[in-house]
Amino acid sequence: MRFDMDKERRTKSRYPLRLNVRYQTMEMAGRVAGVGQTLNLSSSGVLLTCSITIREGARVRAVFEWPTLLNGTIPLQLVTIGIVVRRQGSGLAIAFEGYQFRTAGRANVATMPDPRLSPSYSSPDVANLQISAKS
Repeated sequence: MRFDMDKERRTKSRYPLRLNVRYQTMEMAGRVAGVGQTLNLSSSGVLLTCSITIREGARVRAVFEWPTLLNGTIPLQLVTIGIVVRRQGSGLAIAFEGYQFRTAGRANVATMPDPRLSPSYSSPDVANLQISAKS
């Protein structure tokens, strides 16, 4: 997938960052989860690789490994909630409704939480999402 800054019509700049990401739909029935990698990222959305089918309009929680450490020692993660606005081949475009940085544990990004155990973004389970930044 090629990203061309000259033809970009979005108001927020997109940056071609490659970050590991875990994502999970937020519907109670038929919830799905997976892992992927960002293709580009802005303050208003992300395009990421997605190996599973998620419908446009679905609410998604995505947790990104952040590439820098807080105070040089503490791993960070970016926790987002958004709406799927487009599917493009194996790419999934998500427009963010909100996001926040959190400190992270040392778990591997491939370890996904059981989707049946995290019913909502505001639940206490969000604080327990484990993802680590690579130093």
